[in-house]
Amino acid sequence: MRQFCFILLLLLYSSFLFSQSKESDDYIPWSSTRKLTANDFIIQTKDLQTTTSFAQFYMDYQVGSFDFMSKNFNKKVGNYFIKSGSWLDTTYDTGKSIRYQQTLFDIAEIYARQFRKELKAKKNKIFGGTNFIKELNAKIISDFSKRRIEYDTETEYGSDAAKQAEWENEIQVELNELKYFGN
Repeated sequence: MRQFCFILLLLLYSSFLFSQSKESDDYIPWSSTRKLTANDFIIQTKDLQTTTSFAQFYMDYQVGSFDFMSKNFNKKVGNYFIKSGSWLDTTYDTGKSIRYQQTLFDIAEIYARQFRKELKAKKNKIFGGTNFIKELNAKIISDFSKRRIEYDTETEYGSDAAKQAEWENEIQVELNELKYFGN
C-alpha cells in the first residue's frame, strides 16, 4: 500500500511538472490588460509583403490522464501571439493593423475559453484517455478558422470602421460570458 501511494504521488507530481506551460520571449499570452503593440511584431516593409500585417497565434493544451481531478482547466489551455511569426507594415496605418490583429487575438481567446469550458464539462472522460482532447482541439481550431474568415469578410480585414466596432462589441460580450474560463 505504501509503495502504491508513493507511485501515485510520483505520477501526479510528474504529470504536474510536464503540464507546466513553457513560455518564452517569443510567445505573448493573451491578456485583457496587455494589448498588442508595434514592438510585438517583426517589422518589414510593404515591398516584401502582400498585406499590411500578419499575426501567428498558437493555442496549446497540457492535459494529462490525472487531470480529471482538476477543478480548473484555465491554466491547462494557453492562447499565444507568436512574435517571430508576425509582422507589421510600418508604411501603412499601424494603429488599424494592430487593432485588426488584436481583434483576431481576442477571437482566438474566445475559442481558448470554449476549449477550457469543454474540458471542464468532460473532465471525467480524461481518466479514460486523452484522445477526445485532440478531437476537441481540432474542432476548436476549425471553429476559430471559420470565425476568422467571417470576421475578415464582414470587416474587410478590419478596414470597415462600423463593422469593426460591431465585432469588437460582440467579442467583448462573448469574452465576458466566458469570463470564468479566462486565465
